[in-house]
Amino acid sequence: MRPERGGLPAAVSSRGAILLGGRVEADGYAGRLVRVVTHAHEDHTIGLASSSRRALFVVATPVTLRFLSVLGKRVPPHKVLELDYDRPVEVDGERLTLRRARHIAGSAQVEVEGSGFRVGYTGDFKLPGTPPMRDLDVLVVDATYGSPASQRRWGEWDAIAALASLVEEGLRMGTVYIYGFNGKLQEVMVELRVRGVSAPFAADPRTVQLARIASEFYGVSVDPLVTHDKVVDGEPVVVFAHTSRFRSSRRRPGLHLRLTGMELRGVVYRVSDNVYNVSFSDHASFREVIEYIEEARPRRVIVDAYRGREARFTAKYIERRLGIPAEAQP
Repeated sequence: MRPERGGLPAAVSSRGAILLGGRVEADGYAGRLVRVVTHAHEDHTIGLASSSRRALFVVATPVTLRFLSVLGKRVPPHKVLELDYDRPVEVDGERLTLRRARHIAGSAQVEVEGSGFRVGYTGDFKLPGTPPMRDLDVLVVDATYGSPASQRRWGEWDAIAALASLVEEGLRMGTVYIYGFNGKLQEVMVELRVRGVSAPFAADPRTVQLARIASEFYGVSVDPLVTHDKVVDGEPVVVFAHTSRFRSSRRRPGLHLRLTGMELRGVVYRVSDNVYNVSFSDHASFREVIEYIEEARPRRVIVDAYRGREARFTAKYIERRLGIPAEAQP
């Protein structure tokens, strides 16, 4: 195995780059030959401008590359390497493959195989829908929810069902506002359409563009979908907004629903007369992280402590519960 840190062919750098083999960096900058972007969220595009200058290729799925363009993340066209799931590419003696991950549209896991080693990185994921990578020497795993204390007592389908019910109820009175991060918003648009919510959707132009891309990925139409400047307060419309807009918009007339996986008091929690938290997350719960590792059975595990909460607890739990050597990095 090619050593990275402590003799391992994988590591998490102090700046959040996932180092795989000797050629690949993922979701952070380390000056390597190849940069992978697992998905388009900000904490996974760290240092992308630097990687775009230094790397030979910037690799991502077609959907992620389209998302990055909409979000203003520019990569020189001659450095873009669009890679579909399960289609390996050879780079200077190492084989790089993107595997499907269920998180936001276009999300990917990363697998790198070289002389004497095979390593992988989950990126952000949730179950079901993320096939575990097996027979790895080292697995780098996301553990955003890193302890049983943050374990939700309900499934995501409970949260979606509760959200759909609240939306239908709110539309009878007027406008419904849903707040979340991009990626999650587009997934929720699709889920609501699947559950029969037919009222018009509205959002800012960028969110609308991302929704069009996600609609193709999921194979579900989100129409009718308009930009929010066409909405009059009180109309029976579902308005989707970035979570950062919650404080400034929550006083508008209508029902306000905030999507947050950190709500542990109930699948739905009433904050005030017209404001609710809905406990919906695009990250694996603590139980799902352990389930993934138990099925994958890597020889070693590195828990991403740059992005994950309580990563050191997760690592200790993996060692004691599963008997797999584990550590948190950085």
